[in-house]
Amino acid sequence: MRSNKTITAVFLFLVTGSVLFGLAGCGSSGPQKIELGWPPAPREPMIVYEQTIYGSHNLERGFFGKIGDFLFGKSTDMALGKPYGVLFDGKDRLYIADTSKKGIMILDFGSGKAEFIESLGAYGRLGEPVNIVLDDQGNLYVSDTFLRRVVVFGPEGKFSHFIGENELTSPVGLALGPDQKTLYVADAARHEVKIFTTEGELVGGFGKRGDMKGEFYHPLGLAISGDGTVFVVDSFHFAVQAFDLEGNFLFSFGATSKGMGSLARPRSIAIDGDGHLYVSDALKNNVQIFDPAGQLILQFGMRGMQPGQFRLPAGICITEDNRIFVVDSINQRIQEFRYLPQGQGSDES
Repeated sequence: MRSNKTITAVFLFLVTGSVLFGLAGCGSSGPQKIELGWPPAPREPMIVYEQTIYGSHNLERGFFGKIGDFLFGKSTDMALGKPYGVLFDGKDRLYIADTSKKGIMILDFGSGKAEFIESLGAYGRLGEPVNIVLDDQGNLYVSDTFLRRVVVFGPEGKFSHFIGENELTSPVGLALGPDQKTLYVADAARHEVKIFTTEGELVGGFGKRGDMKGEFYHPLGLAISGDGTVFVVDSFHFAVQAFDLEGNFLFSFGATSKGMGSLARPRSIAIDGDGHLYVSDALKNNVQIFDPAGQLILQFGMRGMQPGQFRLPAGICITEDNRIFVVDSINQRIQEFRYLPQGQGSDES
């Protein structure tokens, strides 16, 4: 004969399943999709809004996860505090550097699970993680302005090593070189970009404080295009400067006196598959899009708390399939958009 425990377990499983299926049926329609596009109708949109992410509660729980929630109570959600950097691994995982919570939140949209990385083992924990990049081996690089160095975690999320110890003061922007063996680091306090191997050896650098071409005043963001152009967000010069991989100045844009295409407090930069440059502006509360030569194409966003609006936008990440993640730091969220190459707007807007 079956034991009372077995019968009870089967009963709970059936009851839970029926409740969950009933709840799923009641909510099958889901939330209404918000239709936002830039430029606005009647023009064909280049950028469309997709969703807003506030933390782990945006993850979709699987069937057995929902059963566990019903029987034992739902686990505590992880909400964003003051995010700054963001990246997507091209599969399912979104990485978010949270400066106020002093760690890296990882949202896995495939499994529905969330993780939080903060431990440095015997070295304590992260202090003020700002930006993040991921190499093709799964190693995670985190710039930490409190620790004054770059922290490297291995593919399993375990602390590996430091980069820039005694060489950096306020590391912010990060970008991997095309060979995936060099790491470019923008140091805001030293007004320069330093180049390290991914193992931590200093192999080069360029820039200094000043107002001439190739000089900086608090550089923040970094991005490297497919042709090897290094773009540096020169925040207090209200501009983006472009260099080759060795640090030779090429051109700059954004430092116009006023109007369209002028930058006020640029923070981060990212590049889409067509070479367009996306620059977040914390004072204008928008994202401006430039062509590879620095000519303004479009801008989207304004100050506010609604979808498509920002309060101090920071990091930007763009995936190979044209998904755009923008950190909306004071609103404690990530907003996802999509770039529509010419001719696709009518199908996806």
